[in-house]
Amino acid sequence: MATLYIIPSFLAPNSQEHIPQVVVDTINLLDVFVVERTRTARRFIRSMIKDFSIDNATFIELDKHDLVGTKHAISEALSQNVNIGLLSEAGTPCIADPGSIVVNMARKERYTIKPLTGPSSILLALMASGMNGQEFAFHGYLPIKDAPLIKKLKEISRLASTQGSTHIFIETPYRNVKLVEQIAKQVDSNLHICLAQNLTDKNEVISTMRIKELKKELVNKSPTIYCIGQLLS
Repeated sequence: MATLYIIPSFLAPNSQEHIPQVVVDTINLLDVFVVERTRTARRFIRSMIKDFSIDNATFIELDKHDLVGTKHAISEALSQNVNIGLLSEAGTPCIADPGSIVVNMARKERYTIKPLTGPSSILLALMASGMNGQEFAFHGYLPIKDAPLIKKLKEISRLASTQGSTHIFIETPYRNVKLVEQIAKQVDSNLHICLAQNLTDKNEVISTMRIKELKKELVNKSPTIYCIGQLLS
């Protein structure tokens, strides 16, 4: 029976030390990969395995603008009953990532699904936050427009305050300042927030503070993981 391997890549450039050996060993056995971007995938594989026969490998891109064509290409590969690797652009596939489409297609074709261990910025931020890891929710990207954003932040504030749950979301660099300004206005000032940026990189920043201590100057021009909740004691 063929296997779909869910393969994590590194979060920061050239951080090979964060990738377990089993990932390297698995990549060496494969020559078909489903990826977000071929260029990034090839660079990652070359950095991990210098002598990998990259030109003999097949890369199928997950194109969100052409899902019909993408699914057709993936279906063709699955029909060959060969082992396939699923690679994310960064970190762990299928978490804040379109990889679940591939997993479900492979499952229907009776593939064995084999997830491999590797870095996830979402889980690393939660681990370092000091907040509740027993009950948490990941919200992806919050709404862009003010009204739905405010509504969502108030809901997160209520749940974190009344249930003690942790709420995790992500934001892009150019929207960080606006989001921080709204968090400071809409979220209970006694709750805590953890900001995590550039995880596993030499410029890594992880900072936990009360909402009332949050300032827009604390976010830099990097994608940011936000955790909101109560500190455990």
